[in-house]
Amino acid sequence: MTEPNPKWAEDLPDSWELSKVVWHYDVQLGKQLKEDEIEGNNLARYLRNQDVQWWEVNTDNLPKMDFDPKEKQKYELNQGDILVCEGGEVGRSAVWEEEDKECYFQKALHRVRPHSSKYDPRYFCYFMEFGKKSGLFSAGTNQSTIEHLTAEKLKRQTIPVPPADEQTRIADYLDKERRRIDQLKSKYQDLLNSAHELIEVKTRDAVTGETDSSVTKESEVNWIGEVPEHWDVVRTRFVAELHSGHTPNRSNDEYWEDTNIPWVTTSDIKPFRKGRKRYLYETEHQISKLGMENSGAHLLPKGTVFLSRTASVGFSGIMGEPMATSQDFANWVCGDELIPEYLLYVFRSMDQEFDRLMQGSTHQTIYMPAIKSFKTPLPPLEEQREIVDHIETETERLWELIDRVEETIDLLEEKRQALITAAVTGQIDVSDVKNEAKASHT
Repeated sequence: MTEPNPKWAEDLPDSWELSKVVWHYDVQLGKQLKEDEIEGNNLARYLRNQDVQWWEVNTDNLPKMDFDPKEKQKYELNQGDILVCEGGEVGRSAVWEEEDKECYFQKALHRVRPHSSKYDPRYFCYFMEFGKKSGLFSAGTNQSTIEHLTAEKLKRQTIPVPPADEQTRIADYLDKERRRIDQLKSKYQDLLNSAHELIEVKTRDAVTGETDSSVTKESEVNWIGEVPEHWDVVRTRFVAELHSGHTPNRSNDEYWEDTNIPWVTTSDIKPFRKGRKRYLYETEHQISKLGMENSGAHLLPKGTVFLSRTASVGFSGIMGEPMATSQDFANWVCGDELIPEYLLYVFRSMDQEFDRLMQGSTHQTIYMPAIKSFKTPLPPLEEQREIVDHIETETERLWELIDRVEETIDLLEEKRQALITAAVTGQIDVSDVKNEAKASHT
């Protein structure tokens, strides 16, 4: 029984062939590497999955592994070979451009080699980008399944195959458009970075009194510097109660039944990363009253300022409802001398201090003794409110600019993907596109 053509291939040009990858390309999965092969007489460079990004291969400081002569012949890379990621971001592809430099590849990568030297490998990479963005490689998987692009699946993938010269014209056209769009995106990204930096500067200047024209004094705290003379600088725990969190015993099912208490975990941090969101009203996870009573977790009042201290270190927000937290947070219940919004902006000005206090190479953490040593500039309450209002007024236009720039970047990416889709499915006439030297493509 003949398989029906995919919808995206319904209007291919008459000169194009609709085929399986295996009919036009050789697909070879890389070598399964073993720890005992890091020594030997036949050590050679090899690529890993993470070394292959879209359109570029990172060859800096590649590891070496022992390959016997037969394996070298099987797994050797030639200029013009296409590298395709088998796992991770499946389908991510790049062309191997190096000439006369010995290199091989490991099992998390496929080497795709055209049967004809006239085929342009860039065209195949553009098809892979179209396939990834359109979900072609996700068929048959679900949310509980780790996605893999097996060699068999890649070989069976349906692909449009234009005449060789047209592959080159399509690749030239898309290379030109990709460079143009990437240059625009880079300029907008620079603008985005500048806006975020300006927000950080305005926030830090406000909470450290840089915007106050009063006589100043030295705070004796590096990240704070000088503050207005009528301000205090105190240990944060002297003006806000410090609380940690906890996780109920996972092995006791009773603790995880009838869960209805909002419980802040690192999965709730993502919306706070950009520094715009201030309040948390709903959590991804909940715990039960019984679980909380039999652990170090406890219910904290609305208005508590939480600060992530492990894994995603230094992100902060304010509880919009009573909540508990995991042990990944330090939590501050403000006293009469401190308002939560001001403390939040203090924490959002302390990146330099957080970097200094973090420990650990794999999972970085700020330990509680260091958190107990935190100091905060402390203006009078009314001035704290004025500072919060000032920060919000000064940064609102910048956040609006950021929104517009992010929308523009998204639109540029959508345009890029639309162009790729149209080009690799024959919906754009590239007959008038002049061929460019492949050496000029990056």
